[in-house]
Amino acid sequence: MFRNKGAQDAPADPPCPDEPGGPDDPGNPDDPGVPADLGAPAEPLDLRLDDHRDAPSLHLTPDFMMQRHDELAEMERELGPGHEDVLRVRNNYAMLLGSWSAAAPPGDTRMADRAIALLEVNLGYREASLGPDHRDTLSTCRSIGHAHLTAGRPTRAIPYLERALEGRERATGRDDEDTLTAREKLSDACAAAGMTDRAIALLEETVAVSERLHPPGAEKVRNRKVKLFDAHRKAGRRTEAIALCKEIIGDTERFYGPHHLDTYIWVDNLAHLHHDEEDLDAAIACYERAIAGLEQIHGPDSEALSYRYHNLAIAHLEDGHPDRAIPCLEAALAACEHSFGADHGTTLGALVRLIDGLDRAGRITEAVEAAERLVAALLRVGGPDHPKLPEARDYLEELRRSLS
Repeated sequence: MFRNKGAQDAPADPPCPDEPGGPDDPGNPDDPGVPADLGAPAEPLDLRLDDHRDAPSLHLTPDFMMQRHDELAEMERELGPGHEDVLRVRNNYAMLLGSWSAAAPPGDTRMADRAIALLEVNLGYREASLGPDHRDTLSTCRSIGHAHLTAGRPTRAIPYLERALEGRERATGRDDEDTLTAREKLSDACAAAGMTDRAIALLEETVAVSERLHPPGAEKVRNRKVKLFDAHRKAGRRTEAIALCKEIIGDTERFYGPHHLDTYIWVDNLAHLHHDEEDLDAAIACYERAIAGLEQIHGPDSEALSYRYHNLAIAHLEDGHPDRAIPCLEAALAACEHSFGADHGTTLGALVRLIDGLDRAGRITEAVEAAERLVAALLRVGGPDHPKLPEARDYLEELRRSLS
């Protein structure tokens, strides 16, 4: 039985008005195929980043960065390396290097490493003069941890983020918003390091405290719930993910209304979860609600609807109702034709799925007509030497034999 459900994507953080991604395995769009079953500062500054993309919002250029480097070196000579003004300038310079590093090619951590070295110098002075639990000390710890995390070194980030969290808890308490932010950042590092259970436990505590601190539907609460939902889903904890998804739908309905785009996206996410749990009645009800709402927003022929029609068709087929799947597959094909054109690979893939659905429903005459349409399209696209043409013709002949 064919099944190719769309990805269960949550809206971005903050919630994104765009659509989630398409099917997990869309295949080659130019090859629809005809499957039988579809389913430190003293060092010189190196700014040789030839293919580096400047950050336009900060106007970062090699000349600008060299000026900051020289400014720091001069202040260190005049005021001393531990002067408060020097610490401030060093911190700002490290942040600029971090922004530079973020736009560097993948794997290039030179600027990140230099930023970390500068922050380590500041951390030593901050801790000695202000104490280990001062806000500035803890902020520097968190900055170092974040730099390591951004550079792809979560295990090196964790000790600094743990230190930042423990200090926040001692200084401001476990329920302070700064503490929540520190706990959330530590959870990010744990997740990146593969420490899933700890990451989820940290997020669960963060969400629980956030709900006490903020009113229902507050953006911070909702964004943290979204992150926790995604963690549960990736860990395969569907029961927890379903319960949290329902909470998020309720929050979204209260905050945006029951007919908002985000609400329908989350209903679609819930449909995927029910489908994975083989609760087909619940999945179909959620798919139908999401599709009805998205048709009102985007129109029935939009690309955003095409794979959702397909997912609903899969659910109907798995539920033993192929006749109910056919209108969904026809709607998916019409949406693909409108969005991509009649001969696009995505459209031909939708046509293949319709042929298969018609065959399963016993509507062989219609399946033959659709298969003839597929053969003609493959001839237009690739001519008589199209690699999939023989397979499509064999499929057509098999259908004709079934009809006779």
